[in-house]
Parts: sequence; C-alpha cells; structure tokens
Amino acid sequence: MIEQVKGTQNIIGDNALKYLYIQNLFNSKFSDYGYQFIQTPQLEYKELFDKSIGESSEIVTKQMYELIDKGGRELVLRPEGTSSIVRYHSEFNKDLTKKYSYFGSMFRYENPQKNRYREFNQAGVEIIGLVDTYSDFQIINDSFNFINELIPETKLSINTIGSISDREQYIKVLYEYLHKNIDKLSEDSIDKLENNTLRILDSNIPKDFEVISKAPNISDYINKESKNKFDTLLDILSSSNIKYQIDNSLVRGLDYYNDLTFEFITSENVVVGGGGRYDNLAEILSLGKFNGVGVAFGVERIMNSIPLPEKSSKYYLLGTDINKMTKYSKELDKHNINYNKPSRLTKENAQFKEAKSLNVMYLINTDEDTIKNLITNETEKFNIEVILEH
Repeated sequence: MIEQVKGTQNIIGDNALKYLYIQNLFNSKFSDYGYQFIQTPQLEYKELFDKSIGESSEIVTKQMYELIDKGGRELVLRPEGTSSIVRYHSEFNKDLTKKYSYFGSMFRYENPQKNRYREFNQAGVEIIGLVDTYSDFQIINDSFNFINELIPETKLSINTIGSISDREQYIKVLYEYLHKNIDKLSEDSIDKLENNTLRILDSNIPKDFEVISKAPNISDYINKESKNKFDTLLDILSSSNIKYQIDNSLVRGLDYYNDLTFEFITSENVVVGGGGRYDNLAEILSLGKFNGVGVAFGVERIMNSIPLPEKSSKYYLLGTDINKMTKYSKELDKHNINYNKPSRLTKENAQFKEAKSLNVMYLINTDEDTIKNLITNETEKFNIEVILEH
C-alpha cells in the first residue's frame, strides 16, 4: 500500500471548511485593502534562500527540500514567501511600489507536530518599493483587522531590532553572554549558539528561560534613528487605538529583518503570524535597492484556533426520478441558481437527511413538485419565480 508522505496533510471535512473560510476572508479583505494577489512558483533556485534567509540558518542547513533537476540546476521547494515575492518584484516592478498578497504551500523538513507540517500553508502580505512608517502602520493595521475577525482578543507584540549593523554588534554581545552560561542552556540552544545565536531568544524550552530572561537587551544597542522611527510608529498605533506590548526579546528568525519586528499572539499564547521590515533584502539578493515590510500567517495555526464556521446551502434538490431531477437541474442552471443535490438517486428519506445535515433553507422536491422552507416548514407549489424572489 502506498501511504501518505509523513508530515503532510489532507485538508478535508471540517478542516476544509476552516481552510476555505480563512482563505476567502483573507482574499476578500486584502483585495479590498488594495493588495494584488500573487502566486509565485513552489520551485525556486536554492541560491535565493541561501542569500536571503542566511546560509547558516537552520532553515537552509536542515529544513529545505532540495533537488537537482535534469539540467543540473539546484532547486528547492520554497520554505517561505517573502523572498520569492522580492525576486518577482525585482524582475517585473523594480521601479514601483506595490502591495502584494499570497496564500499557499511552503515546505520545511522538521519534526511533524501540532501546527507544524512539512508541507504547510502561509497567508501573507508585503509592501515593496519605497516604504515608510505609514507602510509599517498599514501592514500592522490591515493584518490586525484580519486576524481579530478570525480570533478576537489576539494581541500585537512588537519590537525594534535596529539596523543590520546594530544586530551584528548585539549578536556578539549576546554570544559572549550565552557562552558564559552554556552549561545552563538546552542542547537545542547549544546547537544554535555558533550560527543562530539570535534564535536562542525564541526558545520555548523551560531550561533556557532563566538564561534568556537575564540576557542583554537589544534595545541598548540600537541606533538613534531606528529608535525614533519605532517611537513614531508606537505613537501612531496608540492614537489609532491599536493595543500593543513591547517585547525586547522579539527578534524574528530570518536574517533579512531590520528595525520593526512584530507578532500576533492569541489568548492561548499561540503565535499565529508575524513579520517586519526588510530594507536590505533586495541588496542581499543583488536585485537592486528597494525596501519592504510584510507579515505572514500560519494557516494551520489559525485553523486550530477558530471554531467551525457554519456551513449551509440555500437549496437542496431532492428526487428519485432521473428525468425530473435533470429537468429541474437545467431549470435552476438556466437562472444561475446554485443548489446542492445527492451524489446519486438514493431513497427520498436518505436525501432528506443529507439536506438537513447541510442546513439548507429550502428543499426542492422534484417528486412532489414542491419547495419547502425547512425553517418554517411551509410548503408551496414549485415555481421558478418563487425562488427568484428569495
């Protein structure tokens, strides 16, 4: 028997309802906000992520799905969305400022667990080109509106990590501190110490908590301009009644971030999304000089944090005579009326049970030529005009 690949999932049933609900809300909201939907290829050149994420990062060294095609080209299944969109922007819109949205599969080789799959889904938005504090604000504001409609009481955690040179200076100080306390760190954090020092601050292993809590604060190593930008953004958020909490340990895990970083955290303490500024990513990739700010949401994490959306079809077509069923079908099709129907012509009672389970409002019974309101139990003779009036 050929089994399902480990770390993948089949999205069906209740999970499919949640997935589609999130996707439809995301596409609707961000389209209205002016973001252009883009679907980038799942296959990209390996070099794109070596440069953007960092060759020494855990994603690049351990988690990317790599392959060499028949032409000898080194390819990967994309592990995240931002780098692909920056690559696209450079190829087709380099001199413009554009707003993008995306929704789709990413791939990372890691141990499967709750909310974590080797093929997983991200929903994200980016503003790329010439960006400023208002760009930062609208990414946060638009994302906050989206996630709070799905998960009320979601909180915004925010920080500034300064310029890339600020961060490099801080990493040296942090490394020295952690190295002195190496005997108090978990094995996982010790593995990250040499090449992924900042990632230790994200550790959720209890053994690391005390060391992390006493670590040097990145805010002490940030340049004045970055601090002023951050303070201005905080003032705007406050005046817009967007509540936030400053988290000085929030650094984000990808090498290309600078200045603004933020996360959205549910009341159950689940991080469902995060992002920030990446003003040097285009230069890192040798694609030009333009800036960016964005956010990405973990779709599976959202799915596990929301209740099941109500499912319903307005009409259900019932019957046991194939000729009458097809006649009614074509009449409804002709008037662009959507309706549910049985997969095959089972007994009337079985079809009725299915209609009830789908929470339909109206039952069109082709055997009796009637339409019944399943909420009020009122029945009347079928007439297409009756349906058009609904």
